[in-house]
Amino acid sequence: MTLTLSRRTQRLIEKKVRDGQYDCPEDVVSAAIGSLIAQEDFGEFRPGELDALLEEGERSIRKSGTLDGDAAFRHRKAGRSK
Repeated sequence: MTLTLSRRTQRLIEKKVRDGQYDCPEDVVSAAIGSLIAQEDFGEFRPGELDALLEEGERSIRKSGTLDGDAAFRHRKAGRSK
């Protein structure tokens, strides 16, 4: 596959590699695709929704302790798909 990237996108990728965040341009693109998949799997949040959910989670931890992360994601994903 061959892609043509905008100059702005090329500069962003080059900066990520130059700053040492990634070893090569392919790693930057792979990370971006991974982020896209995660966003699609877990959904997008309305403005302020993520902050509210984090605050709710902190209150819940203080009150009831913690929950296994994998179980929490399965529960959240099941609720979103209904």
